[in-house]
Amino acid sequence: MKSREFKLKTDSFDINYESEITIDLVEEYLEDDLEIPAKFIESLGISDTYVNIKLSRSREYFNDDWYVNLQRVS
Repeated sequence: MKSREFKLKTDSFDINYESEITIDLVEEYLEDDLEIPAKFIESLGISDTYVNIKLSRSREYFNDDWYVNLQRVS
């Protein structure tokens, strides 16, 4: 079964920041760098070392390039 929940290490993000990673920075990174459409992101959670991403329960994105890339980096 295809996954709809992903865990990414925050130290793997290519984000230039001077303070803590915020939800806004994560959302911008996911949409701009990983090209994940915002309409498919159901929820985000940030811990000290991980970002948890939960996608919508749609099947329409399983073959999209951004989904394949997300599986690769998680």
